[in-house]
Amino acid sequence: MAWLSTLLTQWPTDWIIVIALAALVALDALRGGSNRACAISIALPLSLLALASFEKAAFLAPFASQISAYASGSVLFFVMLVAFYFFSRRIIGFWSDSREGVIQALLAGLATTIIALVVWLQIPSLDTVWHFGPQIQNVFSEAYRFWWLLISFAALAFVRS
Repeated sequence: MAWLSTLLTQWPTDWIIVIALAALVALDALRGGSNRACAISIALPLSLLALASFEKAAFLAPFASQISAYASGSVLFFVMLVAFYFFSRRIIGFWSDSREGVIQALLAGLATTIIALVVWLQIPSLDTVWHFGPQIQNVFSEAYRFWWLLISFAALAFVRS
């Protein structure tokens, strides 16, 4: 158990969180299929897009400042994430709820975690919930965002096929 305490004290907390999230999603995909991982992966960028469009939305624009005063951007993002996750689950359906192999589950966990990190770093209000250090910010920066999303969605397409 000494190696565990050494690992936890030597590794940055950001990477431990990333690995734990990837492992949780991979275990879920191994147990119940990749539907939930794919749904959250689709819901994350949709929530980012909806949050950016929220203040200029027809019929909501007059209320947007009042809503933003009561709910911070992070709360609003999580509400939209839950809604888009529900929609994505309904769209994807249950036609492929079979259990995934270990490699497919690991790919689903890693791809979903990468998409979550890329989206997280794009929303300034989420920085108050958890601030990722410069290492994570450099790896998933704007210069590499396109490639991370492309590779992650390609991995999820591979897992689903």
